[in-house]
Amino acid sequence: MPPNANIRYKVDFDYLSTLLLPALLRKPKLRAWLAALLAPLRQLYATFLLYAEATRIELAYNSQTIVLEGALNDQFDPLLRRIRIDNSDTELIPLYLNFVSELQPDVYLLFAAESPPWTYCYGYVEFSTQTDFTVRVPVLLRNPQRTDQLNARIRHFKLATRHYRLLFV
Repeated sequence: MPPNANIRYKVDFDYLSTLLLPALLRKPKLRAWLAALLAPLRQLYATFLLYAEATRIELAYNSQTIVLEGALNDQFDPLLRRIRIDNSDTELIPLYLNFVSELQPDVYLLFAAESPPWTYCYGYVEFSTQTDFTVRVPVLLRNPQRTDQLNARIRHFKLATRHYRLLFV
């Protein structure tokens, strides 16, 4: 049994088989035979404990920057932990132009020759290519299979509306 196994799953199969055996049948040979019969169950139990611990760790991850960074480092660079996530500090604010019938305040557009403040109308391409965060990965970890795994791991944890860029430095 792993040392960090949760106490709620603790089962001692030798003790349990002895308790379930009637007192008259508790002989050393019969107890050894039951222990041999329970060996595959013990192995399955140890596998279950490892799975439960790995699942508990996996469920602790979320899309927070530091937690996502830790999840990526745990899987792809556990020793040196060189994968970094940089949040984007600039955000394009969309400009919506409305019809008069929509009763929205007027938005005035100015030419470049006119005095500031100038209003720039961003195109859809600029909004769709804007990244919310950049994942910086060392070049030593770059290969096609690992890149696919890294992208899958990031997409698994990131929010659906967030865009990212994978950058090998």
